[in-house]
Amino acid sequence: MSANAENDDDSFIIILGSSPGPSMAVEKCNGLLNGELDKSQIEDAMKDLPIEANMAFKAQFQLGDSPSPASMMVASTLITDDRSTEELQKRFGELLDENVVLKETLKQNNDSMKEQFMLIASCQEDMLKTHRLHKEKFDETRELVERLRQENKQLKLDISHISDSEVPINSETGESKSGASSGVEFVTSPDDDTIDKLTAQLELVEKQRRQVIVENEKLSWQKESLEHIVDATSKERDDAKEKLNIAEMQLSTKENVHALELQKLNFMVNDLHAKLKTASTNFPSDEISKRDAYIQQLETKLSAHQNELKKAQIKILDLENIKLEFTQHKSGVAESTKMYKEQIQELNNRIKEVQTIVFHPVHFSLSSECESASEYASYASNVKVYDRTLKHLSEYLTGLSNDLSDSLMHTLGVIASLYDFKLERCSADRVKSGLAEVKQMIERQHSAALTNISQVRGTLTIFEGIFKDYTELLKKSLTKQEPKPQSQSVEQLSAALVARGQEIQALEDRLAALKNYKDDCELLKAQVDLYKSDFEAERESREQMASEKENIATDLRTAQRKIQELTAQLDEIRILSPSLHSSVTTKGRPSSSATALPKPRETPAATTATGNMVYKCPKCMKFSSDQYKVMEDHFDFCLDDF
Repeated sequence: MSANAENDDDSFIIILGSSPGPSMAVEKCNGLLNGELDKSQIEDAMKDLPIEANMAFKAQFQLGDSPSPASMMVASTLITDDRSTEELQKRFGELLDENVVLKETLKQNNDSMKEQFMLIASCQEDMLKTHRLHKEKFDETRELVERLRQENKQLKLDISHISDSEVPINSETGESKSGASSGVEFVTSPDDDTIDKLTAQLELVEKQRRQVIVENEKLSWQKESLEHIVDATSKERDDAKEKLNIAEMQLSTKENVHALELQKLNFMVNDLHAKLKTASTNFPSDEISKRDAYIQQLETKLSAHQNELKKAQIKILDLENIKLEFTQHKSGVAESTKMYKEQIQELNNRIKEVQTIVFHPVHFSLSSECESASEYASYASNVKVYDRTLKHLSEYLTGLSNDLSDSLMHTLGVIASLYDFKLERCSADRVKSGLAEVKQMIERQHSAALTNISQVRGTLTIFEGIFKDYTELLKKSLTKQEPKPQSQSVEQLSAALVARGQEIQALEDRLAALKNYKDDCELLKAQVDLYKSDFEAERESREQMASEKENIATDLRTAQRKIQELTAQLDEIRILSPSLHSSVTTKGRPSSSATALPKPRETPAATTATGNMVYKCPKCMKFSSDQYKVMEDHFDFCLDDF
């Protein structure tokens, strides 16, 4: 059993001796870094890392579809030779802005990587400290194991000596053996327990050491990836600086080339001025003075035409503004008239529904006990005539009320057409025809009312006869001893007569109102004539302005044509006799400065290739034409669509 214990101790010592030191761990880490890494292990190690470090590791070790840090930077485009100085300056400014942005991003990346590097360094320091602590614990455990091993050997030796000395003393061999075996068991059993505990602790420490080594490898990988990222960003910064220097060099070369070209052009201009001065001395002064005077006359005419053209443009703009305001007012009035027409139609329908007179026949009954048969027949015939007249009157009153409402609607329609004419939406002939129709309708209604009044008077005479019969019946009934109550039919007749009298009075009031409407129609007709005269005057003024504008445009075109001819003649003179042309230019410099002033003022008016002004629609801002009439028609169409 002691031999087994010694073998266990020796094997344990061999395990402790074979445990690697810090130098062995560093060599193992370097070997792992220099060799080929397993992607699955790297991905498992990268799970607990932040997002930026994870992306950096993927870019470094080419794991998955990860973009490189260089692809996130804005690459400046190369400068071609076919660009102008303005474009080059603009591109140079853009490059400077990109450089500033790149510097800021690089600074931010450097700061973040510095923080990460400091964090990694602190983690490495912490791991080194833990490694040192584990190493110290290893040394302590090794010393304890050695001490325990020495004590175990010493105890074994003491036990062997004690057993050898106690054998002759004790006579009983069984007791001595049993005591010795129990002593050995007592001594060796705690050593085995402590050795098991120490081996378990050593295994835990070994596991922790391996975890620390793995973490150290991860941190070293992060450090190397960050170093690669820093190298890539510094390389991109150097590339951007080189491109910026190249762009600056190209700009400087192009500026030098442009400066040389300007010097050449200035030299050519000076040479031409010198040639003109030398040629002006050889040309006669009389012709020069005549041409100068003629050119001055043309310039004065041109300035006068330009001033007239400006005045005409100002007038046209004012008229267009007035027309725009008028169209806005016209659209508002049109909406209100539409609403009023709808309300009038609804009211007319209600009036027709209310004014329908329903005829109720009268039921008249007489007792033939005290009367003769002839009187009874005469009373019955009178009642039938009364029913017929009442029915005729009800039909007549309903027809008259419908005619009056229709005439009222027609007059209101004529008034609306007058408003349309005022708003230039209707013609004067249409308004005149409407007024004539209203007049004829009123006259027809007046004659029909007169005839119907005569008919109503005839019916009133019939009613007077019926009243006489009624009074005679009342007298007869009063003369009798036993008065009888009045029948219900007589009361109905009296109420109906009173209602018909009220309706006749209402019809007379409506006739008076129609006469007033007739007067109003005459006033409206006078207003229409006045509006028509104003509209014709405005149209004549517009046509006159358009003709004046066309005349001004033709004069301007002729003046421009003459100026072109004169310039062509001057070019011919310059070609034929350069000296004469130089003298003309030296004397006509103030006039040329005077002519050059009004040219920038021609830019606000849009002109075509022929010199005509182009008008644009102020509403839709899409349609354009060089004819004012076409533009006016399109503007009216746009407003009607609105």
